[in-house]
Amino acid sequence: MRIEEWDEYKTFINAINEAVSDISDLPSLTKITSHVFNASGKKLRPLVITLSCGACGGDYKDAINACLAIEGIHTASLVHDDILDEGMMRRNRQTLHTLYGPAAAILCGDFLIAKAIEWISVYEKQIVWDFGHSGALLSEGEVIDAGIKRGEMTLDEYTECIYKKTAALFEISAKIGSRIAVPNDEELIQRFGRFGYEFGMAYQIIDDLLEDFGVYEDKESGVLSDSLFSIYLRSMDADAAAKETVGVAEAYLIRAKEELSGVADSPSKEKLFALVDYVNDLMDSVRFAPSHS
Repeated sequence: MRIEEWDEYKTFINAINEAVSDISDLPSLTKITSHVFNASGKKLRPLVITLSCGACGGDYKDAINACLAIEGIHTASLVHDDILDEGMMRRNRQTLHTLYGPAAAILCGDFLIAKAIEWISVYEKQIVWDFGHSGALLSEGEVIDAGIKRGEMTLDEYTECIYKKTAALFEISAKIGSRIAVPNDEELIQRFGRFGYEFGMAYQIIDDLLEDFGVYEDKESGVLSDSLFSIYLRSMDADAAAKETVGVAEAYLIRAKEELSGVADSPSKEKLFALVDYVNDLMDSVRFAPSHS
């Protein structure tokens, strides 16, 4: 099952293309926004929105504006993050600030945040509030990350940091998607939120681990933050640290599926589980890798 072949993915990509084509009256801003907003990637956060909506019996097309909003604020955070981390490459593309300068990159990130607010504003008050709250958490996570040098972050700080920087946006994505479908079923919405949390925590742990192992060829940063693996390396050898990190991520992914165990089976739920399996499979390069030091 290839994600790129899913109707939900294709519909969202078409929506991005349409949105970017006339996103600004300024050709220069449209150009730089298109560069970063249209970059490759699995678009996991928008998929979590559409699939959560579908799994709750809704029409995923009703959630496209929310998908644009989530991808917009996520992309803005990457633009700003690349400046902080002195990133050179992202998704096989030169980072925005290295191409157009930090001022243009900062302004592009700000513009995307404003567009994200515009896109999310068509929904009910609780969805807009959840979206804004996730943006605030994301910023807090960036502050934690930027304020602690590699080698100094504690396990508790790391857990808080990746929740706020990454998992919170997955959590809100799942809640928004389900809320669009079943606005009055708070118990089900919270269940999907917990799915998003567990999935997002695993995703960031795995992403950090793969970066430590040099798996990514499409990403280059000048400043590395602590990872769960690097924290474990302080008290155990590389093999044990890698095994422990993989085990923690696997546990999050198992709990993600368990959160939806009571949800009725559907093609959308099957695809959510496929996303969990996809993220789990990303660790194969580490599971079967030689010792890392």
